[in-house]
Amino acid sequence: MATRPLLLVAVFVGVLLPVQFALNSALTAYTRSPAATAAVSYGVGLLALTLGLTLVHRGRIPLGRLTGAPGWSFLGGVVGSAYVIGSVVLTRLLGAGLAVSLVIAAQVVGGLALDHFGWFGTARRPMNRIRALALALLLLALGLQVL
Repeated sequence: MATRPLLLVAVFVGVLLPVQFALNSALTAYTRSPAATAAVSYGVGLLALTLGLTLVHRGRIPLGRLTGAPGWSFLGGVVGSAYVIGSVVLTRLLGAGLAVSLVIAAQVVGGLALDHFGWFGTARRPMNRIRALALALLLLALGLQVL
């Protein structure tokens, strides 16, 4: 698979992260609860996904395919809920820039670990010098922002 076209998609998806942080933080001013904000956010997301799936699959959402999935693979929503709650709290306390930077650094560390060990069904991509250097530079940039 050609990765170059996906780089632009990755940039677009990456820009959505601080937007999500800001939107959820703004919503929390009204809900006064990070957990309530996460519930509303996921509820709206569920509606949007259901509409999209209905349109793409012409009203026949393929839920029957889930029967063979391992139990742990359903925990993404739980992890996502914790992520949304954490992002709301961090954005309000640290500001969007630092909160996003910390989350991105942690995502890179986690992603490199997932790649290296092949956890949760991901393809193994061992750590190498280039990846280690990229991680060191990222952590250095994060350290400069924290100063």
